[in-house]
Amino acid sequence: MSIAARLETLREITNHPLNRHRRLGALVDYFRWNLGHRLLKTEYLLRLAGEATIVVSDRQNFGTLAYTCGLWDFGEMMFMLHFLRPSDRFADIGSNVGAYAVLASAVAGAHSVAFEPVPITYGELARNIRLNNIEHLVDARRVCVGGSNGSVRMTSTQGGLNHVATDRDKDVALVETEVMRLDDALGGEPCAFIKMDAEGYEAEILTGARATLENPALAGLIVELNDSGLRYGHGNDAVHAALTDFGFAPYEYNPRARTLRRLPTFNTGSLNTLYLRDMVRIAERLASGPRIAVRDETI
Repeated sequence: MSIAARLETLREITNHPLNRHRRLGALVDYFRWNLGHRLLKTEYLLRLAGEATIVVSDRQNFGTLAYTCGLWDFGEMMFMLHFLRPSDRFADIGSNVGAYAVLASAVAGAHSVAFEPVPITYGELARNIRLNNIEHLVDARRVCVGGSNGSVRMTSTQGGLNHVATDRDKDVALVETEVMRLDDALGGEPCAFIKMDAEGYEAEILTGARATLENPALAGLIVELNDSGLRYGHGNDAVHAALTDFGFAPYEYNPRARTLRRLPTFNTGSLNTLYLRDMVRIAERLASGPRIAVRDETI
């Protein structure tokens, strides 16, 4: 990592909403993390919120932020925790090691369907589900979600950056996995909320999710938009346009005030964007949602 990249990471860590009053402690955490994963090659058991914990190592590209910040996607993760209820169904597409599914089920009590296609990462997802004793709440599937049913090849050695392979991935380790349309994978069951982090494959996923997106039970999605869709021939604008066609609008959430700010387009200041609709229902839930213990405060 270049010096400029390290400085940017430090800036992100010290400016994180959970670190603004403990910046020195965050810096100490950063150096402790680097010492541990570089020299000791160790894994860490991290508490996210409430009693929810996950195991993280340097195989995950988000590991540094998870160790130093806790809820690294602070606004999006807290929105989900304030919004979801035990009667809800949550879909975690591109679950990775399962942080979102663990939060949704272990903290909010919702039923989750977690999709993670890469075998080694799926094993880590399953471990985190067992660690939190939420096997009865989480349906973990080693399936890629896409635009048609069949199979695809995935990269398998890039941690949180694994993706559906293209012709440029010929010289990396690949694994073949089943791919299913979201509508088929969910079997017509509605979702209240979806997280989608598929390293650029989001447009393809949306083409196989029409019934799910049209269902009024779905109040919103968290979608990662970082231009990685360009490897498949589309940019962030295509995903944004598809979601707005289904009536969703982009928002940013302030967890401490429990307020939403509508954005003119996808969130250009973050990798993630909240896409929401049915704002009356959402406002009622946010106002009545439980307070969540996060690090040394309750939000």
